[in-house]
Amino acid sequence: MRRTRSEILGHAFRTTIRNPGRSTLTMLGLAIGVAAFIAMVSFGTGARTTVMEQFEILGTRVASISSNVGRRDFGGSPKPLTDADLEALRRDAVTVERVVPMTIEVQAVRSANATSSTEVFGTSPGFVKIREWPISTGGMFDDADVQQRAKVAVIGLTVARELFGLADPLGQTVTIGSNLPCTIIGVLASKGQATSGRDVDDILLVPATTFAAFLGMPMGYKGFELQVRDIGLLESAMEEVVPIMRRSHRLSETEPDDFRIGSPVQAAAAARLVSNILTGLLIGIAAVSLLVGGIGVMNIQLVSVAERTQEIGIRSAIGASPRQILLQFLSEAVVLSFTGSLAGVFVGWLMSSLVAEAMGWSESLSVLTMIGAAAFGTSVGVLFGYLPARRAAQLEPIEALRHE
Repeated sequence: MRRTRSEILGHAFRTTIRNPGRSTLTMLGLAIGVAAFIAMVSFGTGARTTVMEQFEILGTRVASISSNVGRRDFGGSPKPLTDADLEALRRDAVTVERVVPMTIEVQAVRSANATSSTEVFGTSPGFVKIREWPISTGGMFDDADVQQRAKVAVIGLTVARELFGLADPLGQTVTIGSNLPCTIIGVLASKGQATSGRDVDDILLVPATTFAAFLGMPMGYKGFELQVRDIGLLESAMEEVVPIMRRSHRLSETEPDDFRIGSPVQAAAAARLVSNILTGLLIGIAAVSLLVGGIGVMNIQLVSVAERTQEIGIRSAIGASPRQILLQFLSEAVVLSFTGSLAGVFVGWLMSSLVAEAMGWSESLSVLTMIGAAAFGTSVGVLFGYLPARRAAQLEPIEALRHE
């Protein structure tokens, strides 16, 4: 039996080599289909992973409360977010572990030799804990600095590079706006760019009290960030803080919320859903390419059966069974499909690697995906090759010998 199988495969290889042009075109269709399938899976996975990584920049277990002050799409007269709201949340929200205030303003920041326009955050020490943002050198200001309105700052890597170049920024003084000199006490680790293209490292942190005293905060805080005790409590926490904020703002039952609540987790879930849909569509398109390649295998095999009708008749006349003829033509479909699928795997891997490098994505193509694509491509080719093989097996020997 082993020898019979070896002879069948050997004959299939020889037949494939005997018609190089036809075989190449047949394999090309499947190779394109498999390559497209692998590339689409890789692109979808890489894009989805990158989007998720960008949402993780904002921290996990995080919800946010945003002020409606100054929003034209809010019809009422919203109250600003104040320290009273902050204390109410810290006191009454049992599902919330940490609440951090934030106010943000773009300001000119000057060192002795350079000037940079950057986002200045007035916040509290818990900011880096909520954002899960490590500090590469130095440290974060503490609660004592907040109480004393200390003139200290923690800067992002982009600000450090633009203001101080390769020099150590720790202990150096920068002037924020026109009247706030601050000593650099820490430099944040790099987080790169957000999906919008914004440089996340272009940031400067000062105590919220210092910001209010020297830069002004007439519209209150821009928002609060809340870190829940457990990711499973996120929805409960977002529901819990609503009545707390309404009581703090003394809103009646008929008045709408004058603040907004959201979470990066919700945005991430929506982005994941959209990404999954797009990935599914891309894979569907690639699957159509595979089907086209399978149809190509079937057509070539049908032509081969028509050309080799007399050969089939002779083999039948000397004792070859219909099953042996079926296996012979199926083995040729296997050789064509498997070779084309392997070529497609290589091309797909190459395309995925080049695009991932160009887009800055992490490698997202698994060996399992490549093996699955090759198996799928081979299966499609063999499936479409079965009909011609079956037709060859069912030819009557006498009619086949008469064929010209």
